[in-house]
Parts: sequence; C-alpha cells; structure tokens
Amino acid sequence: MVDKNLSELNEITEIPIMTFDKLFDLIEENQFENETDRKIAEKILEAERDWRISLDSLNDFIIILEKEVGGNVTRTSLNKLLEKYNRNIAQYAWEAESVCYLLDIFELTRETELRKIINNLTEKVKAE
Repeated sequence: MVDKNLSELNEITEIPIMTFDKLFDLIEENQFENETDRKIAEKILEAERDWRISLDSLNDFIIILEKEVGGNVTRTSLNKLLEKYNRNIAQYAWEAESVCYLLDIFELTRETELRKIINNLTEKVKAE
C-alpha cells in the first residue's frame, strides 16, 4: 500500500521531460487542445527567457524555482520571491520579470502549484 501511494505521488509531482525548444515548437505548431493551455505555455517560455541562467527543460526550471522559494512554487511563494527581487531590483530585474510571467499563469488556472500546472500541460501534449 505504501509503495503504491509513493508511486502515485511520484506520478503527480514528477514532470515528464520537455525541453524549452520542444515547448516553443508546440506553440509555433499550435499543438494545444485549448487557448488556455497555449497561453500557459507561452507564459512559461517567456518566464524562462527572462531567467538569469539558460535552462534546457521545464523540469530544470521548476527545480530551480523550488530551490529559490524554498518549497512548492505557488502564487504566494512567487509573490514573496517577487518582493525579495524588488528590494534589489537593479540586481534582479530580469528575475522579477520572469516571476511576473509565472504569476500570470495562476490567472489562467485553478491549480495552486506551478509544478502541477506544468505537469498537466506536459501530459496533455504527450497524450495527443
């Protein structure tokens, strides 16, 4: 029973590997089942472009963000991170812009964690 619950948890939280290049191609080819998913994908791509380091995959990005906020990436944790960046905007201007794009995503969904939003998006694309 415990093993089953653990594997279910991993399925929920583990993001299938998708590169930003692949995400870009999916947007260009309009490979999303609805407009909301396309907008979420665009916001993720915009956020990554403004991040201080270049990353290959969505999973890499969410891991970095989780380290940055010290846990789950939620609207609340991103707002706190944005406040931190705004206190030293000269150093963190690009990161602050990136966080703003990520916050926009929460306006498009009822989901409360960025990891789950990205996972849901990735699963939908893989299913097609």
